[in-house]
Amino acid sequence: MKNHLTAISVSALLASGATAIEDVWLSPGSGLGTSPPSFFDNQTADIFREATAAPNATRSIRFRPFEGSGGTNAQLEQDEWTWRVNVTEFGLPHLASNFSAANISNPSYFTTTYDLTWPAGGNISAAMRGSNSPFCVTTFDYLFPANVTDMYTQENTNSTDCEHILGEDCLNKLYYEGNNLDGDQCVRPAWNEIPECSGTLGAAVRASAGGRPFTFSLSTSDINLDSENNALNDGQPIQSGEGVWAFESGVINRADATQGYLDATNRLQIFMFNTWIDIRNGRVSKPNVLCMRVNTTSLARNTSGAASQNHMTAVMAAVLVTMFALLS
Repeated sequence: MKNHLTAISVSALLASGATAIEDVWLSPGSGLGTSPPSFFDNQTADIFREATAAPNATRSIRFRPFEGSGGTNAQLEQDEWTWRVNVTEFGLPHLASNFSAANISNPSYFTTTYDLTWPAGGNISAAMRGSNSPFCVTTFDYLFPANVTDMYTQENTNSTDCEHILGEDCLNKLYYEGNNLDGDQCVRPAWNEIPECSGTLGAAVRASAGGRPFTFSLSTSDINLDSENNALNDGQPIQSGEGVWAFESGVINRADATQGYLDATNRLQIFMFNTWIDIRNGRVSKPNVLCMRVNTTSLARNTSGAASQNHMTAVMAAVLVTMFALLS
């Protein structure tokens, strides 16, 4: 989740020698929604909102997530949703004097966001026609090897289907062993431990463990605030068309942001959501496992598609050192 520090002037913070605060600004982040990080000052937050409202690159796919579920609500089966992935890069020139000690002379930022749109409008409970069941979303923030990423081509851009990439056996396992809904709670599935997914999801995790750039691994959250077991009771409900999830770079040099932006547009995005559907004699879950790339250009076989992430790895190491120092 994103850090929830009070938003005050970055200049005031950094002038006071607050190293830990500087590390927060430099660190990559990931979490629910697409609002600016709460520690941003007003000017930076305004730039963030303006940039993410008009992303540099985007792709959207329409699909019927609950078609064929056998639910008692016939309209729900016919509802067409839209999943959109947006990638944005933008400069923060007003911060140029604040991060010179970190060797950042041309501060910039890039972000990837997911949003969902549904025909009923309103929040996710309204989308599900008044449901108070958990609505579990799982993001898989690992960088896939190029040979896996390249399986998603321009021919696949009219479908969210992942079978041609993950394979039928892996996908079937995700519907059961890899499901992110357990009873009335959302859970964090161990996708990398599924043998049938070893060559795809497992390969991405192994590459990260073997020294590939920093990632946020796999995250699961319940975005239905009407769910009885939702721990996010202080959050704002996500509305149709609003951002569901964001991956953020932290403040970095423009060259790193430009490369990171290109990597983000090329990368394979995998996203799962799941909830309970009422049927005549009970309820059934209908997991949706979605795949997309914003840019379908083929990657070189010997590249990870993430050169700029090396900077993030170094930043996160510095953050951890700072945290241990503060705790000792």
